[in-house]
Amino acid sequence: MGESYGIDRVASDEDARNQGIVEALLMASDRPLGASRIASLLDGVQAGDVRAYVEDLNALYGRTGRSFKISEIAGGFLFMVHSEYGVWVRRLLKDKAPVRLSSAALETLAIIVFKQPVMKAEVEHIRGVSVDGVVRHLLEKGLIRIAGRSDAPGRPLLYGTTRDFLKHFGLKTLSDLPKVRELNELLEDKVAAVASPGESLPAMPGRESAPGDFSDGSSDASGPMIGPEGDGEVTEADGVDTRGGEPDA
Repeated sequence: MGESYGIDRVASDEDARNQGIVEALLMASDRPLGASRIASLLDGVQAGDVRAYVEDLNALYGRTGRSFKISEIAGGFLFMVHSEYGVWVRRLLKDKAPVRLSSAALETLAIIVFKQPVMKAEVEHIRGVSVDGVVRHLLEKGLIRIAGRSDAPGRPLLYGTTRDFLKHFGLKTLSDLPKVRELNELLEDKVAAVASPGESLPAMPGRESAPGDFSDGSSDASGPMIGPEGDGEVTEADGVDTRGGEPDA
């Protein structure tokens, strides 16, 4: 009874009350919460209503100049600190080791991202080297997962990305990734921009089957994972998440 009285004192109407509950649930959660999951915890509220409450909350945060917002990533909603405040958050969390990936790991991850589900043999064919250690490292970091087995002889394992991958990159779904054709166009524009006037440029490799196989180890898919010093630190694309965990749909 006391709890209900407290909520009624803060929020005088049902919408304001529900909005406050959504805010409280997201603040208490250490993982992304899906709209359906949040709606299941409230009476008479649908997933569409939850999305409307989140939009209203973000509008309020924007009007009042808050340092955070609610982002939709990895299939759920999560509080994120705006990137300009990231330096201070990193000072607070300096004892927490960041996820760091080598160029080889970034290249391998990019191939898996764009060709998943994919066999390790296919990744090795594209990169031209063994990726046993790299794949094991990506599995340990929780960025990729075993997605099943191929029908090829020997039933080799297939690999794909995880929800943690989406969370690190600030993506709602894999459909938010750029298309291979768009990546090739971006690379061509980049080469043309840095070339000297009158200098002939080598033809760009049009290998749509190998989007992550770039000679300098870079790609748009791995770009957000590079930290300010280019050290391969995985960072969030849309802010700083101070918590971890799998999303709860």
